[in-house]
Amino acid sequence: CGITGDSGFMMAFQPFARDVATVPVFMSSMVQSPMISVAYDKYDKVLILTANSKTLLPQKNVLLSECGFDVDDDRFVIEGCQDVPGFDAVARGDRVDVEYVTPGIVKKVTTLLANQPQIRAILLECTE
Repeated sequence: CGITGDSGFMMAFQPFARDVATVPVFMSSMVQSPMISVAYDKYDKVLILTANSKTLLPQKNVLLSECGFDVDDDRFVIEGCQDVPGFDAVARGDRVDVEYVTPGIVKKVTTLLANQPQIRAILLECTE
Protein backbone atom coordinates (compact mmCIF):
# COMPACT_ATOMS: atom_id res chain seq x y z
CA CYS A 1 0.00 0.00 0.00
CA GLY A 2 1.24 3.49 -0.78
CA ILE A 3 0.36 6.90 -2.15
CA THR A 4 1.21 7.68 -5.76
CA GLY A 5 0.94 10.64 -8.07
CA ASP A 6 1.44 10.97 -11.78
CA SER A 7 3.19 14.27 -12.36
CA GLY A 8 6.60 15.75 -11.63
CA PHE A 9 4.80 18.89 -10.56
CA MET A 10 3.31 16.93 -7.66
CA MET A 11 6.84 16.55 -6.25
CA ALA A 12 6.35 19.91 -4.52
CA PHE A 13 3.90 18.05 -2.25
CA GLN A 14 6.19 15.05 -1.64
CA PRO A 15 7.61 16.32 1.70
CA PHE A 16 4.17 17.26 3.03
CA ALA A 17 2.56 13.96 2.07
CA ARG A 18 5.54 12.02 3.40
CA ASP A 19 5.34 13.85 6.76
CA VAL A 20 1.70 12.90 7.36
CA ALA A 21 1.49 9.53 5.64
CA THR A 22 2.07 6.20 7.32
CA VAL A 23 2.69 4.48 3.96
CA PRO A 24 5.31 5.09 1.26
CA VAL A 25 4.76 8.19 -0.90
CA PHE A 26 5.68 8.44 -4.57
CA MET A 27 4.16 11.63 -5.95
CA SER A 28 5.79 11.18 -9.36
CA SER A 29 7.41 8.50 -11.44
CA MET A 30 10.45 10.81 -11.33
CA VAL A 31 11.39 9.27 -7.96
CA GLN A 32 12.52 6.24 -9.98
CA SER A 33 15.18 8.22 -11.85
CA PRO A 34 18.13 7.48 -9.54
CA MET A 35 17.25 3.77 -9.43
CA ILE A 36 16.96 3.55 -13.21
CA SER A 37 20.23 5.40 -13.76
CA VAL A 38 22.24 3.03 -11.53
CA ALA A 39 20.83 0.02 -13.34
CA TYR A 40 22.78 0.98 -16.47
CA ASP A 41 26.32 1.93 -17.41
CA LYS A 42 27.35 5.50 -16.60
CA TYR A 43 27.42 6.31 -20.32
CA ASP A 44 23.90 5.04 -20.97
CA LYS A 45 21.07 7.55 -21.05
CA VAL A 46 17.55 7.63 -19.63
CA LEU A 47 14.81 9.24 -21.70
CA ILE A 48 12.27 11.08 -19.57
CA LEU A 49 9.14 11.64 -21.61
CA THR A 50 7.02 14.40 -20.11
CA ALA A 51 3.96 16.41 -21.06
CA ASN A 52 5.92 19.64 -21.43
CA SER A 53 9.69 19.85 -21.05
CA LYS A 54 9.62 23.65 -20.84
CA THR A 55 7.46 23.62 -17.73
CA LEU A 56 9.23 20.66 -16.11
CA LEU A 57 12.76 22.07 -16.21
CA PRO A 58 12.03 25.01 -13.85
CA GLN A 59 11.12 22.36 -11.24
CA LYS A 60 14.72 21.14 -11.17
CA ASN A 61 15.44 22.21 -7.57
CA VAL A 62 12.44 20.29 -6.26
CA LEU A 63 13.30 17.29 -8.41
CA LEU A 64 16.89 17.31 -7.13
CA SER A 65 15.94 17.65 -3.47
CA GLU A 66 12.97 15.27 -3.50
CA CYS A 67 13.92 12.75 -6.22
CA GLY A 68 17.66 12.79 -5.73
CA PHE A 69 18.65 13.45 -9.33
CA ASP A 70 19.95 16.42 -11.26
CA VAL A 71 17.94 17.30 -14.36
CA ASP A 72 21.08 18.95 -15.76
CA ASP A 73 22.89 15.59 -15.72
CA ASP A 74 23.40 14.72 -19.38
CA ARG A 75 22.43 11.11 -18.66
CA PHE A 76 18.82 12.27 -18.52
CA VAL A 77 17.29 13.26 -21.85
CA ILE A 78 14.13 15.21 -21.03
CA GLU A 79 11.75 15.36 -23.96
CA GLY A 80 8.37 17.05 -23.92
CA CYS A 81 5.32 15.89 -25.83
CA GLN A 82 3.95 19.42 -26.16
CA ASP A 83 4.47 19.31 -29.93
CA VAL A 84 2.72 15.95 -30.43
CA PRO A 85 -0.61 16.53 -32.22
CA GLY A 86 -3.43 16.26 -29.71
CA PHE A 87 -1.19 16.41 -26.64
CA ASP A 88 -2.10 20.05 -26.07
CA ALA A 89 -5.11 18.63 -24.24
CA VAL A 90 -2.87 18.26 -21.17
CA ALA A 91 -2.16 22.00 -21.07
CA ARG A 92 -5.88 22.72 -21.44
CA GLY A 93 -6.77 20.26 -18.69
CA ASP A 94 -8.75 18.12 -21.11
CA ARG A 95 -8.68 14.39 -21.50
CA VAL A 96 -6.03 13.16 -23.93
CA ASP A 97 -7.29 11.10 -26.85
CA VAL A 98 -4.79 8.27 -26.44
CA GLU A 99 -5.57 6.66 -29.77
CA TYR A 100 -4.99 9.98 -31.55
CA VAL A 101 -1.71 10.91 -29.81
CA THR A 102 -0.12 7.44 -29.82
CA PRO A 103 1.32 7.60 -33.37
CA GLY A 104 2.95 10.98 -32.60
CA ILE A 105 4.50 9.72 -29.39
CA VAL A 106 5.76 6.55 -31.08
CA LYS A 107 7.30 8.64 -33.88
CA LYS A 108 8.94 11.00 -31.37
CA VAL A 109 10.46 8.13 -29.35
CA THR A 110 11.54 6.19 -32.46
CA THR A 111 13.33 9.29 -33.77
CA LEU A 112 15.00 9.94 -30.41
CA LEU A 113 16.20 6.34 -30.15
CA ALA A 114 17.59 6.45 -33.70
CA ASN A 115 19.43 9.72 -33.01
CA GLN A 116 20.62 8.75 -29.52
CA PRO A 117 21.23 5.00 -29.44
CA GLN A 118 22.76 5.30 -25.97
CA ILE A 119 19.23 5.72 -24.54
CA ARG A 120 18.62 2.48 -22.67
CA ALA A 121 15.55 3.27 -20.56
CA ILE A 122 12.40 5.35 -20.86
CA LEU A 123 10.64 6.93 -17.91
CA LEU A 124 7.10 8.21 -18.53
CA GLU A 125 6.30 11.31 -16.51
CA CYS A 126 2.99 13.12 -16.78
CA THR A 127 2.26 11.64 -20.19
CA GLU A 128 -1.26 10.51 -19.38
